[in-house]
Amino acid sequence: MPIPEKTVRALDAALDKWVDGRGYLVPEDPSDAARRIGTTSALLSRYCREVKGMDFKTIRRNLRIEDAKGLLLAHPEYTSSFVGRQVGIRDRSNFLNQFRAVTGMTPEEWRQRNS
Repeated sequence: MPIPEKTVRALDAALDKWVDGRGYLVPEDPSDAARRIGTTSALLSRYCREVKGMDFKTIRRNLRIEDAKGLLLAHPEYTSSFVGRQVGIRDRSNFLNQFRAVTGMTPEEWRQRNS
């Protein structure tokens, strides 16, 4: 059974508000993020898969990496570790892995190619 249209509209608005407020930068697990968004983790997960076409963690990761790209270009003095912490990814190797998964390169390689 598909998610009711009224629920989809409400989740669209709630997720947009979360993104606009940069809630994705908060280092928390998906169930805590779901509560901040105003839904359950099960409904958020289903909505992301069915409506957005990817899981919640992938959506959050992509948003974080987009912010990281902006920081890398705007602040060449920032280290990769510092940028990772600023976008909610505390562990350096985790940040490098996530960045590489999205861009195909390390943050430093990406910064050099896009400076």
